[in-house]
Amino acid sequence: MAARGLPVSTGGRVRYEVVRWYSTEDSEEVTDVLARAVDVDGLFSDPVPVERERLVLRGCPPEFAALSGDYQLEVAEGDESQWWDLTGLVVHGTLPDGDLVDVVASAAARLCEDGPACGPVPRHILSQNHVRVGDCRAVDGFPRPWPGHEWPPVTLIGVDDPEGIREQSKWHKRGWACGEGLHALDRHGRIMAVVPITLDVASVTPSTLGDGLFDVVLDQRPTTTPPDWRERPAPSARAVWDLWREGVPSERNLWGRFDTDGRRAWADLTYRARKHTGGRAAVYELDGRYVTDEPGLHLAMSEALVGPGGYFGREYMAFKDCLGGGWGVEPGFTLVWNDAQVAHGAIRGYFVSILRLLHRYDVTVELKSSTVDCVPELNRRLELGELVDRWTTGWTTAAGLSANPFGDATVVLVNQPGRQAEHVLPDDGEVAWHVTHLEEEDWITVPTTAPDEVTALLTGSGLQLQSRETFMRRALADHPAPQAPEGYKVTVTRGDVIEVVVTFDDEEAAGGLIAVVGEDAVPHRIRTSPEHRRRGLGSVVMGVLAREAVDAGAVEGLLFASEDGLHLYRKLGWTTISDVVIACNTMGEA
Repeated sequence: MAARGLPVSTGGRVRYEVVRWYSTEDSEEVTDVLARAVDVDGLFSDPVPVERERLVLRGCPPEFAALSGDYQLEVAEGDESQWWDLTGLVVHGTLPDGDLVDVVASAAARLCEDGPACGPVPRHILSQNHVRVGDCRAVDGFPRPWPGHEWPPVTLIGVDDPEGIREQSKWHKRGWACGEGLHALDRHGRIMAVVPITLDVASVTPSTLGDGLFDVVLDQRPTTTPPDWRERPAPSARAVWDLWREGVPSERNLWGRFDTDGRRAWADLTYRARKHTGGRAAVYELDGRYVTDEPGLHLAMSEALVGPGGYFGREYMAFKDCLGGGWGVEPGFTLVWNDAQVAHGAIRGYFVSILRLLHRYDVTVELKSSTVDCVPELNRRLELGELVDRWTTGWTTAAGLSANPFGDATVVLVNQPGRQAEHVLPDDGEVAWHVTHLEEEDWITVPTTAPDEVTALLTGSGLQLQSRETFMRRALADHPAPQAPEGYKVTVTRGDVIEVVVTFDDEEAAGGLIAVVGEDAVPHRIRTSPEHRRRGLGSVVMGVLAREAVDAGAVEGLLFASEDGLHLYRKLGWTTISDVVIACNTMGEA
């Protein structure tokens, strides 16, 4: 459907197309332009604020009486699981409930996410800033259906053909299914963004922009999509769009003036523009002065690798996909990250996870700091994370377990009673975030140089501590290899995982495994039968494993030592990398 031309008085500046899109029986995607408009009002907005309501939290610990502020509620019953934001929670009083209390409070409750229950039910957990505060028996009225987020009306200003919009309004009121929305155009007529809106005409009046033009007010239906996934550009995005209307920016750091929502809007525009051919280079320079949030990090990264207005991922997984190839910049380059102290101070955990990801994709990062020198700490964390990754790969190989990446960590599927999955973190930077993602019978393993602080965080989150361990390493070429005592026989089974068994009178006295992955070797299940202890059999097993691992190409050994094994490994020359704090949300066998 073609729209009429706009009058000369508008300067021919059409900023928006009103469109509908649908699929034909042949699955062909069709987009119809229903009208064109000079501008819009009400498009750049937040959802209408939800009203405050009374809440009753049943069976709470007494300390819940002091709750105040913004919280997140995870609630699961039956097959349903939901996450709610409780904004501005205020406690009005408590009622006795045995040793617990019922808390009467009020807050503005907004749905963040819902889906099938993926953990134990019932479950009612309160968190603040991703740190678990505690749980309660129930929250009255939750879970519940979400009526939807309301959005303010949108006014199309200077519309050339309101009849096409009116006709579409009639169609969707009759239930005709299709998409509706706006194309935002730059001055060249290129589509900058696509925004879904409801074409539900509330009024049409002559526009003051000129004869033959109209202002059309559109009421907006509630949407069940959580506003965290924005269906509308944020208020600060308008200035971003105005800048982009002149074309894809060619100047660096123009996004630096905007808030986080504005930067997200900038990243969305780069994604649609898809400029990703910045050329190949051996060294790229990243300007880190404005990396104060996650969108800013990805915008600075995209400008460094592709140039102003370029796209190289707008969040972690998209960035990972770009590093995988096909986006104009292939891994293997060097990235000089200037003013690294800015990201280090503002988004330390996310910054380190991006640095670790770059390392995994064979990118050399040179960190430079113009103020307080944060580089040694960052390098320490990166080295620790790399060693943990190498140990995890060896452990899962030796134990025959499968694993999946999860954020900056690895989730190992142990599938044992009381220990279904183990979250192995690269360091202690994102412990609080991972705690909120533990399911029942999950464990969390945290290598750290600050074990007391990590212990306090885990116990404060209601987790059960396990025995602390020690992360250790050793060069294997000169590893001690004592001979077995008289009467003992050593048997070696070679394969992807090397096994050593020491027997006495054909009964196992000691044994162990070691997995060789590249130049790394990771011992596993080093054991000595109680009746054969204090005869040096542990040293014998480790010596044979080390020798066999060297023959298989290993250079360095990595292991997590229990408290019982720590003396043995120190005697054999293994040195400490860090402590390892371990916790779980149910007791299980190690």
